[in-house]
Amino acid sequence: MIKRILIPTDFSEPSMEAFSYTVELNKLLKAKLYLLHVIQELTDFSELNLSPTVIPEIYATFEENAWKRLEELESSIPSDTPHESHVVHGTPFNEIIKFAQTERVDLIVVGTRGRTGLKEILFGSTAEKVVKKAMCPVLAVRPTVKSSQA
Repeated sequence: MIKRILIPTDFSEPSMEAFSYTVELNKLLKAKLYLLHVIQELTDFSELNLSPTVIPEIYATFEENAWKRLEELESSIPSDTPHESHVVHGTPFNEIIKFAQTERVDLIVVGTRGRTGLKEILFGSTAEKVVKKAMCPVLAVRPTVKSSQA
């Protein structure tokens, strides 16, 4: 039985589609929803010529913006649906998997871009890594195909 669903989001169009899909699906499942945004830790600021004292301010701004966007998403969740939002720092696929294990999530719903490219071939997408490494089922939601043929 699915009682806990994790929806990782980077606020991209694919992750927004996964969020909408999950909210609709959850009308049947009645599970608790967990929204998760991972702020990728930047390891090399040398190319940006930034003072080390400004880096915490940058992350604070990232986090503040993430919380605002999560609050906007929460407003789309039916009021009788239990849910939580979380912002963490780290490598997205690692943090998603760690969060899913800690919260004993039954299903992860991720958005996928639905295309491949050199970067995906060489490194793999976050969604692909979550599918391969998660201990629970993962539902990958592809973008809606917008057909010009009517």
